[in-house]
Amino acid sequence: MGTAAGFFGITYQGASNGLASVTLSIFNQDHPDDRAWTKHVFDFVAPHGQLSREKVPEFLTFFYRNRPDGPTLSGASLSSYPESEKEFLLSLFGANSAISFVTLMDALQEAQANFAEPSAPLEYGSALVLRSDKTKHTRCVLNPQQQFRKPMTTSQEVGWELLQEPEGMPQPPPAGNPFHLRTSATTQFADAMEKQTWGRSIGGEFSAYAMRKLVEFGGQGMGV
Repeated sequence: MGTAAGFFGITYQGASNGLASVTLSIFNQDHPDDRAWTKHVFDFVAPHGQLSREKVPEFLTFFYRNRPDGPTLSGASLSSYPESEKEFLLSLFGANSAISFVTLMDALQEAQANFAEPSAPLEYGSALVLRSDKTKHTRCVLNPQQQFRKPMTTSQEVGWELLQEPEGMPQPPPAGNPFHLRTSATTQFADAMEKQTWGRSIGGEFSAYAMRKLVEFGGQGMGV
């Protein structure tokens, strides 16, 4: 049983880790995808291989994919990156004016091994405000990419990389909501089947009851 439990505790994202969880954080470096993203941001901010003190805020801003900084539509306040993580990175310099990627990665992995807990990207501190915003259809400020390491649902996989420019850096979000799953293979198959049978798509023209009656009477009326 122990072997089975150990096997099912391993996923594509690595072994289950309650502290690392699925939050986007510099303290999540246990998976190659996380380390690759950190290296990508490091190379973008410090192309010469040395990260200076002055570049730390820029590094964190790009690492967290340009999170907004300031008040939300509900009156709460968000920061573009956790201030505690900025202080952690600055502490790595000591007397040095710059650090290498190896130094940075070793420190991050050591911090994670010592149970450094990622800062949750909470947009709401009140369930009452959240419920009120949902009632009023107030849009969230944080995008899924600015909160999670990987898509949490199948619908989030659609357009997950949409907010990245060709070189991989984040860019301002487009207008509208590009993350909805507008169609799927199952929907397209059912629509094609209806068109082949009836000559048109009936899924969007009739209620579920009317569709059953249409099929029951061979498309010759409702039978009433």
